[in-house]
Amino acid sequence: MLTPGNAGTLDMLNRGEIAMGPVWVDMFYTWQADGKIPPTVKLKLIGPGMPGQPMYYVVPAKAANLKLAQDFIALATSPKVQADGIVKRFNWYPGIDAAAVKAQLDDATWQKLFVDVTPEDLAAKGKPFPIAPYFNDILESYERKVQ
Repeated sequence: MLTPGNAGTLDMLNRGEIAMGPVWVDMFYTWQADGKIPPTVKLKLIGPGMPGQPMYYVVPAKAANLKLAQDFIALATSPKVQADGIVKRFNWYPGIDAAAVKAQLDDATWQKLFVDVTPEDLAAKGKPFPIAPYFNDILESYERKVQ
């Protein structure tokens, strides 16, 4: 079954119409905090995994301010900024190894985001965008259905 997007999937989970579905972690935890998803509904990252990580910073080879760009990337990818700006503020998994942010997080935040889906799960099953074989499989499946 295809659901009508993230909100539609969360609505259907909440109503018990489906038992599982792909959702974005930030919206899942926001809805749970707002009482729209019961605390008994949990996240699970099943194998072989889902695309969505990591995000990338790119600096052009001839950047006018190379050192400034490198300093910004070092700051943005630091455990402190990832913990405060990504995990705590947005209910999202960090763009760096999740284990690296643990010392920066309070226990409640860690228990909310990293118990059901562990840093080991993210490392093993968090797939980067784009994934050529993933998109090729989708295209081939689509083509088989419409031919």
